[in-house]
Amino acid sequence: MAKRNDKEISSENYTFIKETIKEQPTKTGLPAKILTAALCGVIFGSCAACAMALIVPKALEKLGSVAEQKAVVTLTPAAKESLEQETPALQLSEEKKETATEESQDNLSDGISQIAEMPRRALVRISAAGEDADLLDDSFLDYGEGEGFVFLKNSDAFYILTLADQMDEADKFTVTFSDETTADGILCKNDFRTGLMVIKVPFASVGEETQEEIPAVSLASEDNMKQTDAVIAIGSPTGDYDSLIAGTIAAVTGTLKIADEEYGMLTTDMAGDENSRGILLNEDSEVVGIIWNQEENRTNVIRAVETAQLCPLLESMANSEDIRYIGIEGVTISSVQSESLEIPRGIYVDYVEVDSPAMSAGIQNGDILHTLDGQEIQSMEEYASVLQGLSKGTSTKVNVYRKNPSGEYTDVELAVKVTVQ
Repeated sequence: MAKRNDKEISSENYTFIKETIKEQPTKTGLPAKILTAALCGVIFGSCAACAMALIVPKALEKLGSVAEQKAVVTLTPAAKESLEQETPALQLSEEKKETATEESQDNLSDGISQIAEMPRRALVRISAAGEDADLLDDSFLDYGEGEGFVFLKNSDAFYILTLADQMDEADKFTVTFSDETTADGILCKNDFRTGLMVIKVPFASVGEETQEEIPAVSLASEDNMKQTDAVIAIGSPTGDYDSLIAGTIAAVTGTLKIADEEYGMLTTDMAGDENSRGILLNEDSEVVGIIWNQEENRTNVIRAVETAQLCPLLESMANSEDIRYIGIEGVTISSVQSESLEIPRGIYVDYVEVDSPAMSAGIQNGDILHTLDGQEIQSMEEYASVLQGLSKGTSTKVNVYRKNPSGEYTDVELAVKVTVQ
């Protein structure tokens, strides 16, 4: 039994039920009942009206705020819609970027193609053979095929430069131009030091259309290439004929040393091949280098001899002139090197070829050549220029600085005979 907390007397304390006598209800008439019901209705109606008067404004206020809140919320889809409208704009922007990139690449490709268009038409293929018949099949000896390019075109002929390779003993040449015209070529000169060969094709051997359509490349007149300069390689730079790649100059400090000459070398960032051939073009479609893979220690990048320095040699070869020869390989001593190393200016003799006129004259490795035929010499370029101006068979004077046993340089005069290849 639960404990009560109040103090009133409860019937629960008794074991019996206490009886009470109820009074009899008073009987009333029907009109009184109707009046009572009507009065209650009026009272309850008034209460309801008062309650509605108090509750409805609050309810409407709340409903209004909900409606207002829903109105704000409905802006979210509008915001999403605006975002959806912006998203395509952003996507369009990305598409524009991609399109711009593609257009840039297309423009770059078009630009490269335009730069290379004319020089590519100057490319030729050369097959070489010998006059002596092959005893096995009674045919001309085949000395292989090579590639070249037209570097000079005058009123009478095309002049083509190529690397001899195995063709240096050939005496019969067939040239195929880019328009597929073939013609016999005539050897102008072969430089055994560099392996360069100049072949002439007279206009009489080709038609007028070929004379007009086949151009000569433009050779760069200055060796002013710099690192990061753009270049295009055409010919067979990848080892495949008529291939084309683009890149930049990575180094301009290399040199190619041959007998009585020194040429600058351009190193690119383009991958090469042991069969790489061709030429390097600058952005003006000028030939700035001839791809060179004749080095003993080849690298896997394309290197080229600077064309501007070869121009005097190519002119001489086109005119079938003899190439003067003494037989030394030297290095130019700059003014900075002269001061820092405390050595005289001139050409440091790095190597004397065996059985050469230089060896016969007594020129030694380590000598510093500073005078040739009475003219002061301070660079290999000056030395080559003076040498090629001498007559073959001439005996001329050479002055060299040579170290004596005490370590001092003394001037030694020698006589050397100029020969030709």
